Amino acid sequence: MYKELLNVEENINNSQKDTLTPYKIAVILLIKCYCSTNVKTICERRDFCVIILKLIQTPDMEIDTLLTELHSPNHVLQCFAKELESECVHVCNTGIEGLSELFDVLTKFMKSSLDHSLTPHLLCRNSVLGLYVRRIIVFFEQLSFSDVAQLYDAFVKDFDQSIILVSNWKNRRVKEVPAKKNKNNIWDGRRAELLVAQQAHILQTNEYKAMSPSKLQSLVRELLSYNSYYAEVHYLSYLNCLRVNEYCGALDSLYHCFDRLAPLDNRTVSEDRSRIFRYAALNLAALHAQFDHKIVAQTALKEAIIMAQEAGDNVCLQLAHAWTYYLLSKNKAHLIERSIGKSGIFGITHTMSLGLIASAHHATLEANSPTYVFDTLMKSDVLNYQHSMSDLMSMTYAEKSALWAYYGKAKISTICAQLLLLHNSQNYKQNLFNGESTCQEVISIANALVEVGQYKLADVVFNHAKDRFNNLTSNKTWILSERLFEFTRIMRHENWSEAENIAIQISSLCPFESKLRLAEIALAAGDYLVGLQFLHNVEKNKNFTARNLVQSMNIISKIINLSSTPEQGFTSINSIVLLNSALDIAKTNHLSYYEAIIKINLATVQLVNGMPIQALALIDEAVEQILAHGSWYDGGCAFTLYAQCLVATAPFASKKRKVILQNAIQYLLKADYYFRKIEAFGKIKKTMYFLILLYNELDMKIERNRCAFEYRQNNGEGLIKSSINTLF
Repeated sequence: MYKELLNVEENINNSQKDTLTPYKIAVILLIKCYCSTNVKTICERRDFCVIILKLIQTPDMEIDTLLTELHSPNHVLQCFAKELESECVHVCNTGIEGLSELFDVLTKFMKSSLDHSLTPHLLCRNSVLGLYVRRIIVFFEQLSFSDVAQLYDAFVKDFDQSIILVSNWKNRRVKEVPAKKNKNNIWDGRRAELLVAQQAHILQTNEYKAMSPSKLQSLVRELLSYNSYYAEVHYLSYLNCLRVNEYCGALDSLYHCFDRLAPLDNRTVSEDRSRIFRYAALNLAALHAQFDHKIVAQTALKEAIIMAQEAGDNVCLQLAHAWTYYLLSKNKAHLIERSIGKSGIFGITHTMSLGLIASAHHATLEANSPTYVFDTLMKSDVLNYQHSMSDLMSMTYAEKSALWAYYGKAKISTICAQLLLLHNSQNYKQNLFNGESTCQEVISIANALVEVGQYKLADVVFNHAKDRFNNLTSNKTWILSERLFEFTRIMRHENWSEAENIAIQISSLCPFESKLRLAEIALAAGDYLVGLQFLHNVEKNKNFTARNLVQSMNIISKIINLSSTPEQGFTSINSIVLLNSALDIAKTNHLSYYEAIIKINLATVQLVNGMPIQALALIDEAVEQILAHGSWYDGGCAFTLYAQCLVATAPFASKKRKVILQNAIQYLLKADYYFRKIEAFGKIKKTMYFLILLYNELDMKIERNRCAFEYRQNNGEGLIKSSINTLF
């Protein structure tokens, strides 16, 4: 422990003591001017209430800055500014007697609790201004005569300097004067405590309204320059460093915070000493967990657990237990269940609700029933609403949205995202949560717009996410989604080189997504061996979820299918075996949408191998799920494949075949509509090519020529593969 901490208690106590300054005298003079004015307009009342709250909560400023603010055209307080100048001149001329007279007048303005007169009093004792003025009066009465004389001299000196600056400002007639930086801001303890508490609360609940990281750090330095032993300011600096993922600054601020809170040797209660140390270790473990230093975090967590067990601190033990199941991967279900039970016994509702959310998430990854998962989340909802835990309410909505998307119910996922955004937009609520979960739901809305081809609206939502969530904690969420959005649009425009650059860029954000997108590019460009290399040994990675495995197996099956020829029957068999394995994983984990996608791919393989009837049956099973919850790209591909299956099963009889071909044309037209909405130019050309063939067979020359002309207009003169295995 540092040597200067020997006098830490004395410094902290001094920081909490209010001192009278010329600025405070000017503020109560302004209050006196306002109360003495008999006629006040509504605008004057409103502006005075707004500015007086600012004046009594901000640090001390120069009197000229105060007068400049009152003279500003943004307010209608010019008359009060003139009266304030007159009052300041009167105090300067009358000396110490003027100060005493000021406090006597303010005392008369307030209504005494023993005063039963019917005459109205100008200043309520229990109002914000009343409490402020009463505190100033108490501090003034405690001053000695020499202290009052020093206060008067300081006031006269500051006012003489300020009145010269204000007169120069009036002579220049400048509309707006930049605020002068005060190098000697005076922060009393209560104001600093209020500001630190407000900013710490905002950082944890509604970071969008907090100061920017640079401004907040400047404020921290200003507060520490006034009192370097203020532990709460160091903790605010710690929270601010976490916003921008600054490890060294966060670690240094955390150490300084608990150094200032460390007990001294002359304390007799051992519990006070142990409590600071164990929560210091717990916070250190949380810091390392934030930066994914799991081994170091576990070491700090063990230290916190040992000290909590020695002190019998059940709250600290349960908080440490929650971090334990977060850091460990083995026996996670048992650890979560035990944490929920113990938290319920000791009434730690926040940790209990958080454990229920973690239990639902883990149960999903362990392929438990969706009924059990959402029943667990319902229990968390009950606790959140009973105890008004707005952060966990938002987290539950976000978890529900993510789970519905995981299970393949995209429409329900979007509804949950909208419910979260609606929940966090109620104007009448006092404590709203606007954290990372809200950012995820904003991105969910943007992704839903991308799936239906509303690219301009998606850009608007992404721009909103940039402005609203500009810290590094939430940056990864919207940056990754924005990059994937650009990748999807470029891939549909068939610009492989730009798409490859984007896929490489997102490797730092999500390595799996990068490999998956690079494999998609290799598949589209025909580099099948390169595509297989990207997805090599994916199934052996323990960190990947069932959905990740199904996605990779789906692309590998496409590569196998497209790299084969009809004469190579064994390759088709390998593709079918792989797709059946993926289908089994999807069914086990209740991934309904990926189950439908796999069935469509199986239907493609069956159609290529001359089994159109079986392929048509599989499409009938899957198309409803795709149209209900899938993207328009997948819907267009499903319609195209369905039309091809209809043509393949059509008999050679003229009348019946004609009806089937006409039905196939209708499905192709629907697919063409979807592809045009999402700007999938390659799919549009292929759909036009199939339509030309069908119109030609039906001898519909006008429609055939129209499609042929459009095909040539879209630079479709090149050779198009007529093989059906390129459809999906």
